[in-house]
Amino acid sequence: MALSTRTQNALIAGLAALAVGTSAFAVWSVNRPHPSLTGTLTSTEGTDAGSDDARSTTDVTAEGDSSEPTASPTTETSAPSDESATEEPTSADDSSDVDRATVQDWVDAWSDDADLLVIGDGYSNMPSQWVQLWGDEVGNDRPVTIHHWGEAQDVTFNDPIVLSEEDGPQLTIWSASRDGSTIADAADRVDRFAEEAGGVDAVLISLGLDSGDEDVAGSLDELLAEFDGVADDAPVLLAVAPPELYDSGVAEDMVAWAEDNADRVALVEVGPAAPDNPTAEEWALAFDRVISAD
Repeated sequence: MALSTRTQNALIAGLAALAVGTSAFAVWSVNRPHPSLTGTLTSTEGTDAGSDDARSTTDVTAEGDSSEPTASPTTETSAPSDESATEEPTSADDSSDVDRATVQDWVDAWSDDADLLVIGDGYSNMPSQWVQLWGDEVGNDRPVTIHHWGEAQDVTFNDPIVLSEEDGPQLTIWSASRDGSTIADAADRVDRFAEEAGGVDAVLISLGLDSGDEDVAGSLDELLAEFDGVADDAPVLLAVAPPELYDSGVAEDMVAWAEDNADRVALVEVGPAAPDNPTAEEWALAFDRVISAD
């Protein structure tokens, strides 16, 4: 059956409209920019791929065309870590390079024939006290002689006491210990002590009993300065007894001072190795254990 003229005209008009629409879509598609030129990635919102918040932009790109250039967050954050790896050490790091005096250096100084100067107080001025008792311990392996300071005249050392005649290098202990001596008192006599000893290979400081009312750090500074010229190269060891044997704060002040002067003075704290309120023998044994362990 032939179509009517009216129907034919309507059909032709519809086909014409369809042709115009198709041409317009083609023009729009050609002119639309590609996503790689706009820097915009295809959105994954609402899909399984986009449900993980920790997933990075590079993860999404890897599933598409790898030829499309994208900004990489990993590359942007790697630069600071490289810079931090080349930073100069801080002053705190530099402090670790400072040479510290050690207990072993002090022990080595009197391991051969040697003269050891002890600067002490009422805890070490008699044969029954810890310095001589420690000398007895050392005498188990070598010959040891001790001289005590003549406190009555206060000018020189007394005659020697032979503690051991074992084979080995001779150790002579010059115990310049005075009852009632403060650290400042000892500093005033360092020149005299060293002169009467006739030579110093190592120095042991055992003070603090009568220092409750003095500036501990300031007096120790004066004492250390007095070694210049009489014991320049002699290693110095500060022995700190259990804190309860001193007035309050004295032991802590001595330990802090030794830490501040660690380049010149080694430190031994006897307290951790000794019982509370040790006897002279317990003090001597604890001291010997500590220096042997180091």
